[in-house]
Amino acid sequence: MEDECALKHLFKAIQHGELCTVVQQLKEVGNERVIHIHFGKSGDTVLHYAARYGYLDIIRFLIEEMGMDVEVYNNDYKRALHEASSMGHHDCVRYLLAKGAQVDSLKKADWTPLMMACTRRNLSVVQELLDHGANATLQNKDGWSSFHIACREGDPAIIQHLLLVKPDVWETKSKTGRTPLHTAAMHGCEDAVKILLHRCCYKPDERDSCGVTPFMDAIRNGHIATAKVLLENHQASPSAEDILGAQPLHQASVTAQEEALCFLVNHLSIDINSTATKLDLTALLYAAKEGHTSTIKTLLALGADLHARDAKGRSALHMACIGQHADTVKTLLQLGLADTEDHAGNRARQYARKPLLKEVFERLETQAV
Repeated sequence: MEDECALKHLFKAIQHGELCTVVQQLKEVGNERVIHIHFGKSGDTVLHYAARYGYLDIIRFLIEEMGMDVEVYNNDYKRALHEASSMGHHDCVRYLLAKGAQVDSLKKADWTPLMMACTRRNLSVVQELLDHGANATLQNKDGWSSFHIACREGDPAIIQHLLLVKPDVWETKSKTGRTPLHTAAMHGCEDAVKILLHRCCYKPDERDSCGVTPFMDAIRNGHIATAKVLLENHQASPSAEDILGAQPLHQASVTAQEEALCFLVNHLSIDINSTATKLDLTALLYAAKEGHTSTIKTLLALGADLHARDAKGRSALHMACIGQHADTVKTLLQLGLADTEDHAGNRARQYARKPLLKEVFERLETQAV
């Protein structure tokens, strides 16, 4: 129990960068024992804690005075260099590398220190790792490279530097066929998208394994400014289809991006009642299936056909019942959409499984009587 209390004081001292207290606590707990302990579920060591909080004097003491291995790893194979890189502690990164830390060591899921560094907007750490030979083209288990991650964060300085050090670093795809341009567009990193279009050679409407284009990514996540850049500078198609035949219009309905829907219809003249070719669903049917009541109202204001049906004869009311969305069902009934049969003879209420949905239809029948 006394040891447990002492360890808590030790961790607190590391967290606050109190070197003298750390030295004292180590003596009380037992130097040789503590430096070899892996704590908690993560299996972190005291060196991991020191690197995470960025206290170089403590890191130096643990390595030079206590003899800790710079390559000691936790249960996720994370080293001190991963910790320092992910938190943007430049001085700590430089010291660990000077002490022999492997620059491309892999933690769980095959993440390198450079990948971790690219999650932060800290160019100096990225430069330090690259100067020590970090490989910017390595991919993690999902096929993401450091460049993918940098484009997700959208820091222009880091993206430019990676392209300067390795001009062909942009020529990479994840295991699902996604390019760094997809990643930047998805996260609305407008400046990053501009750099990629200017410096790299991506084809217009390049598709991932699901047939999604960067423009689709921008639209379905509500990044209209980024979508405009792709339209104006990359000749992106606003009506391209994914492998299910869904256009950006349909994808924006699924994600309830109402401003994007207005942009597509009012500024790009996209047909509000167009159907996804393989599923035969309109934007309204998609929104109903997802239970986006507000989006349904927006679509109707834009001219969507309330009575549209898919190839199986299912209306928006059927879709809302399939998704078990009681509020959406109420709204559609109030808008005048009747509980009629689909081609298989199923009425919308037959899809209702939740008690609340059944109650909606019971009330409707009572009011009719």
